Amino acid sequence: MIKKSANTFLLLALFCASFLSYGQDEGLTLLEDDDDKLIKFENHYFEALKYKAIGNYTRAITELEKCQQLFADDTAIDFEFSKNYFALNKYLEAQLYIEKSLDSDPENFWFLEQAKKVYLKQFNYAKAIDTQQKIILQKPSLSEDLVLIYIQANKREKAQELIDELSSQGITSSKLKFYQSILIENIQLKKLDNSIEAYIIVGLDEIKKSYASKKEFKNLREILLREFNNTNFEEVYKYSVEGIELFPAQSYVYLMNGSALANQKKYTEAIDVLVSGLDFLIDDAEQEKEFYRELIVCYKAISDEKSVEKYQQKLKKLNE
Repeated sequence: MIKKSANTFLLLALFCASFLSYGQDEGLTLLEDDDDKLIKFENHYFEALKYKAIGNYTRAITELEKCQQLFADDTAIDFEFSKNYFALNKYLEAQLYIEKSLDSDPENFWFLEQAKKVYLKQFNYAKAIDTQQKIILQKPSLSEDLVLIYIQANKREKAQELIDELSSQGITSSKLKFYQSILIENIQLKKLDNSIEAYIIVGLDEIKKSYASKKEFKNLREILLREFNNTNFEEVYKYSVEGIELFPAQSYVYLMNGSALANQKKYTEAIDVLVSGLDFLIDDAEQEKEFYRELIVCYKAISDEKSVEKYQQKLKKLNE
């Protein structure tokens, strides 16, 4: 039995691809899909990654099944199964495979992240909260994501306690401000009518339906935030493009559009959008920091060190 991480197998797959290319250039004998189990495994794993990248998740699963026939108890394969089933909205299967991965490697950060996503899609907030708490042990900077899960789980007191705790530590962000506004708005509704259950957090699909019928910025903002937290960057891009058309003076939609482009590695386009968005930013230091952070990432990606230094200095000045 061979156990390797997903990253290890990705490197192996890339190595195989490089080796084949080298063989063609130098006239060497190419590696064939022969009786060597490891070579077969690498070939099928590479195919699975390729098909997942182009959105053919069913075919990717077929390739992973071939990998599984070669090495049955591999955590990397279970992890990939979970991601592909998740993309097909088959959350029960995605849960089974990610939990199998976690049984073998319970502290793996990426396994935990995937498990949280699966639990949230199933509205299993108890497990999502438990998983996010484990994530925070490794990356305390992700504590604000737990606030959102508390809100989704209708645990408003826990959400407020965590916001207060983070604020006392000097941690603030546009996300936390937004979560606080959700809690304040719900409290005000409760005061207006005690018979109304004001703390039910509306599901994303319902918010999208409401936004489709009435184009309100508050609904768009929540759609963008939730989709971004779910790393659905294509959806973030789609809604933020419309947001720029409908609300051209709202800096937030530019930030989300630029972030979505950056996560799709369209760095030059992202820079143009982010720079444009800064023109509409008024008296929001935390959002301004987020713009600068995104710009630094983009300029680093295109090796523009002068611009990286420029925005690092701006960010440093704001932090001071």
